[in-house]
Amino acid sequence: MRNAWRNVLGAVFVLVLALAVVIRPSAHQGFTAQVGQSVGNIAVVSASGQSVALSRLLDHHAALINFWATWCPACRMELPNLTAAVTPSSRLLLVSQGSAGSTSAFLGRYHIPSRLSWYDPDGHVFNAFFVTTLPTSYFVNRNGIIVSKIVGPMTPALLRQNLAAAEQNQED
Repeated sequence: MRNAWRNVLGAVFVLVLALAVVIRPSAHQGFTAQVGQSVGNIAVVSASGQSVALSRLLDHHAALINFWATWCPACRMELPNLTAAVTPSSRLLLVSQGSAGSTSAFLGRYHIPSRLSWYDPDGHVFNAFFVTTLPTSYFVNRNGIIVSKIVGPMTPALLRQNLAAAEQNQED
């Protein structure tokens, strides 16, 4: 009987732990990362440790916000296409949970400027954007409104199509 209760309590503990991992509360009150919502109040961290709001980084440009990791094969495959697709009227923001030093060195091997790289050391931004699969990309219009979301790697055509839609969308 004692072992049965121990097994039941163990199962309940595992279930609660699993739910805590799956149902992660957003660190940004009221933000749900849905199409039509503004990303303005969400902040990422620069390589120097400075917190910067996404609205400031967008600077009235359409943008691709790409969540990625150096260890992710699909992310590595997609990186050259991301930088090639960006136009003068758009921005690319690469958001990683890796360290600034290792991420900058990694991007250097791909000839990608480290100024495009932003960090989420505590995972709050990943949680706020419901990132569970890498890469995950959000396309945002010049007003900071989410226009579309793509989970997984993108073909160059899909990337260009979504970025063009973000550039053309003027919704507030």
